Order: sequence, then structure tokens, then C-alpha cells
Amino acid sequence: MSNKYIKNDCWVNDILVDPLSKDSLTLSKDKKKLTSNYGKEYPVVNGVFDLRLLKTQTTQDQKIWRSGQDEFEMDSASFLIEDNIDYKLELESISKVYQEIPVNGRCLDVGGNKGTLRNFLNCKQEYITCDPFLKVFDGLEKRAGLLKTYNCLEDPVNFICCDAEYLPFKSSSFDTVHMRSVIDHFLNPESALLEAYRVLKKDGSLIVGLFVHGGKEGKESFIEELKEFIRHILPIIGVHKYTDHHIWHPTFKELNELIVNCGFKVSKIYWQYDSVCYIEAKK
Repeated sequence: MSNKYIKNDCWVNDILVDPLSKDSLTLSKDKKKLTSNYGKEYPVVNGVFDLRLLKTQTTQDQKIWRSGQDEFEMDSASFLIEDNIDYKLELESISKVYQEIPVNGRCLDVGGNKGTLRNFLNCKQEYITCDPFLKVFDGLEKRAGLLKTYNCLEDPVNFICCDAEYLPFKSSSFDTVHMRSVIDHFLNPESALLEAYRVLKKDGSLIVGLFVHGGKEGKESFIEELKEFIRHILPIIGVHKYTDHHIWHPTFKELNELIVNCGFKVSKIYWQYDSVCYIEAKK
């Protein structure tokens, strides 16, 4: 079965590799699975290449990540009933970011979900979104507000289901790797950035957008500290609605240091709001 919202352009198939060995994959004749040269098999689900490796819940970090991912996917399913998000306002706000930090060349959108970033690219740019959410396009036709605002969603997109820590692409394949509002959800942010470095071409750009604790000053207000304290107390009394599923809560300094330590050189910083920054860094 195919999915009308996704496609696999020839250039994507040319750079697709096993997420672990980085060697080539073979698509079965019935197009239902991909096989690595060491025998690992990956399913093709409704036309989606499922190249995820991280599927267990062994360590505490894995359990936290899985819980957060499940919560996100459940929230996405609840949006099948038209939500109240002001997508037009959201679009206007984000547009300013990409005027300041343009996405150039062939782009890999890590954790890019449905690929709304395409609204800010030119129509000829090569683009692929990857995400561990296998059913990200389910029910999209019911999201009238989202489809009206992000008209790019009407066109099929290159999509691969995978983990940020194990990208299934050849080295030096992209001009830009984009990560917006996702790095604090990665199971291992450092591994994800090292993978981004690997798949970028020489002089390629990493773009990271994230809410950072303490904002520009690196200091949380008393109200923010109080909210965080209450958030930790609520599960003890049986209230789990506000459970924090983030793996990491970096300050701007910590985020910047991680990017630099992974081999990048920060070239531009843009503050969308006092606590939301976008960092462009060069390989």
C-alpha cells in the first residue's frame, strides 16, 4: 500500500544506506522490506521506509524518551479533530526566522514531521524530512486549518522513518541539516549532532532552533523555577498531565557548547523570542 503524502525521489534512493553500517540496502522485489548486507531487515510500511533502530526501553533514558514519543503521537492523533492553533500567526512568526537564516541547498529536516519547512524553501530545492513517528501523515486530510496554511503539504514529500542518532544517509550528502524544536527530545543529542556533521557536505550548515532555559541571560526567573518545581511534584500526587518528557533542558551556553564540541563553528545566532534561539553553524 502506498501513501499519497510521501515519495522517494531518485536522489534519495541514491544516498540511502543502512543506519548502522552505512552500507547499501537492497529493496525486495515485492517492495515490502529493505535488507542490509549483514542481514538486518527493515520493513516498508504503507510506502514508508522504517529504518528505526532504537525500539527498546531498557535504560531509564529510553523509557523517558519512549514515554515522550508516545505522548506526542497521542497528541497528534487528537488533532484529527480540528484544533484551535492559529497557524497563520505561527507561519508569520517562523517566516522571520528563515529570512534571517535561509535554508540553502539540499536539506535534511531531522525531526521534521510532515515537512512544513517546505513552505520556506524554493520549489526546486531538494528536501527530505525524517522522523521516528511512523504514522505522521495519518489523518492529515482532516487537518483543514493546517493544510490551508501550509499549502506545501498538498504535495508529496520525501520521508524516511528513522532515529536522529542513526541517520540512514551517505556521508557528505546535504548542504543543510535542520533541527527545529527537537534536539531536547533526542535520546542522545550529541550522537544526533555528530550524525548531522557526518551527512553534511564541506562548508554545509547546521540550523538548530530551540527554547533555551534562562533565555539570553541564562538565568531562570523565580516564576519559571516555581513552575518547574511544581511540575516535579505533581506526578507524586498522581497528576501526570504536565509530566516533562524532554530528555535535556539546555541553557543557551550549554547548547552552544554542544554544537561547537561536535565540530561546528557557530556563524549566526537569531533570537525569535527571549527564550527561543536559532543557531546556524558551519561544518
